[in-house]
Amino acid sequence: MKKKLHISDNLAISLQAFRQLSGILLTYIKYGFRLPNAERYISECQYSLPFDGSWYVVNGGITKETSHSWGICSQRYAYDFHIVDEHAKSYTGDRTALENYYCYKQNVLSPADGIVVTVNNGCPDSPIVEEGQAACAADDIRGNFIIIRHGKHEYSLIAHLLVNSICVKPGDKVTRGQIIAHCGNSGNSSEPHIHFQIQAGKSFLLSAGLPIKFYNIEIDDKQFGDSFITKEQFVRNEFAGQAP
Repeated sequence: MKKKLHISDNLAISLQAFRQLSGILLTYIKYGFRLPNAERYISECQYSLPFDGSWYVVNGGITKETSHSWGICSQRYAYDFHIVDEHAKSYTGDRTALENYYCYKQNVLSPADGIVVTVNNGCPDSPIVEEGQAACAADDIRGNFIIIRHGKHEYSLIAHLLVNSICVKPGDKVTRGQIIAHCGNSGNSSEPHIHFQIQAGKSFLLSAGLPIKFYNIEIDDKQFGDSFITKEQFVRNEFAGQAP
């Protein structure tokens, strides 16, 4: 059954769009219309994937063609991950039941050592609506999320987390591979998954997204010391939790 939008839903969506458009303009101005790119940006830190086991890259890459959201500055180099089976399905049984999704409630890990800056922990899971469509009426499109500072100008954002599953708080020191939350379906989300990005500041709207390589990673069953990743790949940490 198609979900009907209420006036409050339309207002939330309109506010989201206004915030994002304002953020795009201000970010371009802030960076002098010269955003970081994969050719010239050198990361301050080395990052692991924020999960255990093999996950599928649903969205994301370092080119305009593969990007999660090329036109949205902070999400230009973001990624969406979930788990699929041998039939390329992310769930079993009833599509509308969150518990049937393979990645739902799976552990979310810190991608590197750092200090927790911001958390949001109280947003309920969004319902599963039309296939391929996202529920977009949340107050914050990220739902439940964690922002961690890893370097002077590098912050990770992990979003769409399970309500009340975040087990760290602002000011906490975290280590690479530490369990910090569980995967959920909060915020603007079509189904349970992890949204992950590295950004140049703590502001989601006013920071440039950063292209980063993952270290000691396995991509489609091949091992790499470090590598960019892109959509439609299967990825996993080869040496989870170990520093290079």
